[in-house]
Amino acid sequence: MVKTALKLPQYQLIKQYLKHQIESGEWPVGFRTPSETKLASQFSVSRMTARRALQELADQGLLSRTAGSGTFVARPESQVASLQIIDLVERARQAGYYSNRLLGIESVAASRQMADLMHLNSKQPVYQLSMLHLERNRPLVLQQLWVHTSLAPALIKQTFNKVTPDDYLQWFAPSTKVDYQLMAVAPGSEQRERLALAELESSVCMQLNRRCWQHQQVLSISASIIPAAFYQLGHNLL
Repeated sequence: MVKTALKLPQYQLIKQYLKHQIESGEWPVGFRTPSETKLASQFSVSRMTARRALQELADQGLLSRTAGSGTFVARPESQVASLQIIDLVERARQAGYYSNRLLGIESVAASRQMADLMHLNSKQPVYQLSMLHLERNRPLVLQQLWVHTSLAPALIKQTFNKVTPDDYLQWFAPSTKVDYQLMAVAPGSEQRERLALAELESSVCMQLNRRCWQHQQVLSISASIIPAAFYQLGHNLL
């Protein structure tokens, strides 16, 4: 049986030609490609067909088209690594295994460091909250939270039996931007006790710091200590 080779559409042939010129280095970044008219003549097709080939490569980021100036080889976009920060508390809640213990909540004078981070005046009061998040009654995350008193004045009256502090803040004063910092830390003796870490497990934890903004004001600062064995970044690969 004789197999008949599939014939590519003309615009695909033009795309192949253009891509080869770019990928081989014949046409460097900024090189002006042949016009629609020239490509149409070269491949004996209509200008519409040539335009489709150029536009699809522009949509893919290989070409840049400017009305009145022409079509040029585009600069390749930088590859940006993407990592997913896993919310262990939310995962435990969705699985139906979540609980928490409110360890303390009070109004305190902001330290110099906290005042700088939250853009407050020195000694301005902030709410300071400590909470232990659990999964299947096992310590999961030890969180400290500092909150701008003016942006969430009723926070100190909450018991958080049904919602977490983060959920309450997101409901009452939704953040418009969040800054993240992830670092490895050696937990102190009190942190090891709160997280029920055995001596062999206690050498390394991850600390996830978050600064939540509401427009131009800092709403809260959160520092969460997580046993390293519980935490990962990105997708499951191994």
